[in-house]
Amino acid sequence: MKIGLYGGTFDPIHNAHLLIAQYIKDELGLEKVVFIPASVPPHKKTFSASNLRYKMVEAAIADNPDFECSPIEIERKGKSFSYDTICGLKEFYQLGKEQIFWIIGSDNLAEFHTWHKPDEIIKACNIVVFPRNKKCGDLKNTAVFEQILYLRAAPLLEISSSEIRNRVKDGLPIKYYVPDLVNEIIFEQKLYR
Repeated sequence: MKIGLYGGTFDPIHNAHLLIAQYIKDELGLEKVVFIPASVPPHKKTFSASNLRYKMVEAAIADNPDFECSPIEIERKGKSFSYDTICGLKEFYQLGKEQIFWIIGSDNLAEFHTWHKPDEIIKACNIVVFPRNKKCGDLKNTAVFEQILYLRAAPLLEISSSEIRNRVKDGLPIKYYVPDLVNEIIFEQKLYR
């Protein structure tokens, strides 16, 4: 079994997250992709509670049997370190390095060296990188470039959670940016206003 682990704030999860996860699952022949909403991400600010972000991810993936949502970082509480999550899920699924694929955007790879235990992450799993925006096309200067799988041909969708939050704040619709159930949660919970 090979699985992808896709961590993030998902504040909110949007259609580009889902499309890239499906692309990577199909491209690498993964059995499933596990979404992992962060509790307290060390490098990003969150705008909604972790339980609501978890609920949005669950709603977004509910109709896809190839996707799961893990509460591992939310249950752990405190800062969400990728290394701890990877080790915990490797043990949970009883998988070795060759079976675990940590999915990150190219924007995250540029700061990967600042993460908690970056060298240990490389030893613990395969790192799969997808292009995040046009500026992140060439990553050869990144120290870990030789040790990653860079899916240069992955779809490039410039939808961001910050853009969605700004649209909500400005009273603009977010239909087609997020799944309908996520849209409902955002408006029922009055998020991002």
